[in-house]
Amino acid sequence: MNTWAKSVVTKYVNVGTSLVLMGALWLYLWVFPWYPAYVQEPHWGHNYAEALAFLAVGLAYFNRRLISDLLAFVAAHLIILASLELLPHPVTAVAGGVLVGLIILDMIAERGRKVDGQHYGAWGWPSSRRLRFWLRNHLLTLSYLLLGHLSLIYFLVRLPAGTYETDLVTIVYDLMLIPFVGLAMLERPVKTLWNIPTAYLGFFWGMLTMVISLILLINQPETWVCLGTVVGVSVVAMVALSIHRISSTEK
Repeated sequence: MNTWAKSVVTKYVNVGTSLVLMGALWLYLWVFPWYPAYVQEPHWGHNYAEALAFLAVGLAYFNRRLISDLLAFVAAHLIILASLELLPHPVTAVAGGVLVGLIILDMIAERGRKVDGQHYGAWGWPSSRRLRFWLRNHLLTLSYLLLGHLSLIYFLVRLPAGTYETDLVTIVYDLMLIPFVGLAMLERPVKTLWNIPTAYLGFFWGMLTMVISLILLINQPETWVCLGTVVGVSVVAMVALSIHRISSTEK
């Protein structure tokens, strides 16, 4: 049991899990139950690229390969392009889908390889060791910063300009996203905050962000499966943490 708990805690109680869930559940809602709303009002199309950007960065977090970090960094730019409608929504959605697909292919191709980027040869890998080190340490951090532009654009651009999205759930989500992005950026350089691992804080803040947002949508039955998924993952994480802590104390 302790082996299972330790595996869950070390591998999945982090901001990566929150990002993957945010992106995947967000995408699910707009691909399936909320798709008619997009057909009726194409402005909602920005949700596809934004969800895919979160999913891409989350997948890159788990892959820990430079090529995935680069693809996620490119995908994170879609937040700006889609939120400000600088490109047609179908274009940003397709671009996001392609980038997520490439990251998944990279995860498959690089699985089990000990040398990062070995599969791609010299053409796909920086020759400078210093550049590789910098990219591996900062690309995801920059991607988190780009994801945070979702909130900045909403509060500094769209809301003052009179956006049609003034519902409470959008305001709450964008407010809670700011500290989540901050915790994500701190996870690597700052291991603990208030004697709590930064990875744990990022994970649970991300989960709390989703839970509160989905509770505000409780009047829409199609969101219940998403709320159940987030609560279920959170409970599993808390159980694993409790078992792991008890086992560590006994030793």
